[in-house]
Amino acid sequence: MSNNNKRNNRNNGSRSQRRLALALLLLLILGAFWFLETDNPTISSIRDSFLSEESGGQNGSSEAGDAEAQETQTDGTSQAVSSPDPAALPEYNGSHYAKINGNVPAFPDEVYARAGLVSENGKWKTEGSKSGRIDSSRLVPYEYYGELDSLGRCTVAYGCLGEETMPAEGVDRGDISRIHPSGWAKGQNWERCHLIAWALSDENANERNLVTGTHYMNHDGMRPLEEEVEHYIWNTGNHVLYMARPFFSGKELVPRGVQMTVWSCEDQGKGMSFNVYCFNVTPGAEINYVNGVVTTAEQAEQEARLYVVNTRSGVFHYPSCDGAKSIYKKNRMEVTATRKELTDQGYIPCGYCEP
Repeated sequence: MSNNNKRNNRNNGSRSQRRLALALLLLLILGAFWFLETDNPTISSIRDSFLSEESGGQNGSSEAGDAEAQETQTDGTSQAVSSPDPAALPEYNGSHYAKINGNVPAFPDEVYARAGLVSENGKWKTEGSKSGRIDSSRLVPYEYYGELDSLGRCTVAYGCLGEETMPAEGVDRGDISRIHPSGWAKGQNWERCHLIAWALSDENANERNLVTGTHYMNHDGMRPLEEEVEHYIWNTGNHVLYMARPFFSGKELVPRGVQMTVWSCEDQGKGMSFNVYCFNVTPGAEINYVNGVVTTAEQAEQEARLYVVNTRSGVFHYPSCDGAKSIYKKNRMEVTATRKELTDQGYIPCGYCEP
């Protein structure tokens, strides 16, 4: 065989290998796409299990890192604190909030440090000031908003708040409707709840400062406390250390409640001092803290009727809903059931027809 023939054979073989490799790569990409998008029950179950394990591992490492945190009380003593555990918090007893830690404020050390506060003989002072004296001119007003966790949930917001952090007179609050906090579900009467109120922080559409909250918690529980702080600052010109921390159970996306901790600086807590846990509940309704579905007593008693379910999105509709009419045939399922039966299975009511 001539050298030319040998070279041609090698070139042909090389081209065939490249085509085969390209075909295998294309099949791999198509297979991965099908695995992520298919509605096949068996495959979707495997996929969801795999993704759940992946996110769980990330979340676990984050919680382990928080376990060594330290908090310091307003008397200057430190105490070890673990990751937020709703099981250790008060049970809802009909009140908007419950006192925790004997109502004594306790903050991570960095909250004091960022404000320029140091502990001396069990009292706080500003650096460079006399013992037990906090000078307004030496305080450092600031706000801090923790990063969202691996599930997209808010973590913590704190700061040294004063007139410097509040919105200027005559300024109106901006639009926050584009923010959908973790667990947000349309048509469930949720409110976007600021961890640090706009009136104290001038923060509008900050996703690290907004959680999914009930009207009961946001308006009736947290707001009166926030207004007390606001009035105190305006009336005295003083500053407060302020921390708000949402508490989630496991991988739930809606917080079970929010801890609010406040301590006034210049008067060493004589003007403002509390440490409470506000309950994220709606009396008379059942909340699914995983997907944000709220079921009232009336809805829980509804009889079975015909619904249309989008098996791909997990949303169910009244048959007359435009959303039901536009569902792709292979993802459409008609079922006769009660609303509660569907929500218990993890399906979410449509936010437009609100079944």
